[in-house]
Amino acid sequence: MISIDIRPTPTHTGAGTPTRPRHGLRIRSRKVLRIPSIGTIIRFLAVLVLAAVVFLPVYVSFVSAFTPNGEMARSGIVPNPAHVTLRNFHEATTAIPLLREYLVSVGVVTLQTVGQLLTGALAAYALVFPRWRGRRLAFGLVLVTLAIPGESIVIPNYELVSSIGLRDTVLGVVIPYLAAGYPIFLLRQAFAAVPFEIWEAARLDGAGDLRALFTIIMPTCRPQVTNAIIWSALAAWNGFFWPLLITDTAAARTIQVGISQLAASEAGSPSVIFAGAVLVVVPTMLLVIFAQRFLINGLSRGVLR
Repeated sequence: MISIDIRPTPTHTGAGTPTRPRHGLRIRSRKVLRIPSIGTIIRFLAVLVLAAVVFLPVYVSFVSAFTPNGEMARSGIVPNPAHVTLRNFHEATTAIPLLREYLVSVGVVTLQTVGQLLTGALAAYALVFPRWRGRRLAFGLVLVTLAIPGESIVIPNYELVSSIGLRDTVLGVVIPYLAAGYPIFLLRQAFAAVPFEIWEAARLDGAGDLRALFTIIMPTCRPQVTNAIIWSALAAWNGFFWPLLITDTAAARTIQVGISQLAASEAGSPSVIFAGAVLVVVPTMLLVIFAQRFLINGLSRGVLR
């Protein structure tokens, strides 16, 4: 709250004697305590309830991973610090080749993310800047692929990968997903927001299509490009059904398949399973936390043109 106080303000001469007073404005601010409305309180409580529903399973998983089997049930939701142990992680990594499967997942994520970024950027560039007939039809076909369930193309993919001799290999896991519809859609919308004059100026300056794409267009759409990278990386890391179907040995098996086998192993006690689940969840949590700003910017910029 701001109050205006009008009082005569005396002026002084150089000798220190006051002269005729002049009216001046003195602005004083007062802090007023505002009581939140009932609607605000209800929304705040609803957010707290939703946050508890989301974070309670994560909290239970982390606590159970660091406590002996059954200790969580005896001590309640707050564990005894004296019982904290890393034995569950040791048993999880020795019961099955979890570390090897971890590295395989990292390789799958890297190859699949790079492949989807390259194919998505090239397809989006072709759908926006070169003027050719059928661009809208081609973009419509890309949107149609988003409505096709992944399970409906598993059998054709399995027959194709098996026929070229890549079954039970890392490449066999990656090849069917080197291109995806969502990165193409996201990057196409982002590129469409770039002024066409920028591309024309680059072409007149002698830049080829690849140079214009990788040195001008993609740096301009950095938030959306980062969003596409994050989406592809999370999709590759969380893949389960296809790696389970196409692999037979641990040499090409991903971490998601390894966790399911950990539950069926002899050492698959609840605490050991929770420890393996924590090893799977931590990379995705760190990726989302550190890239949250890019996710928000990528979803809010350049997608409505």
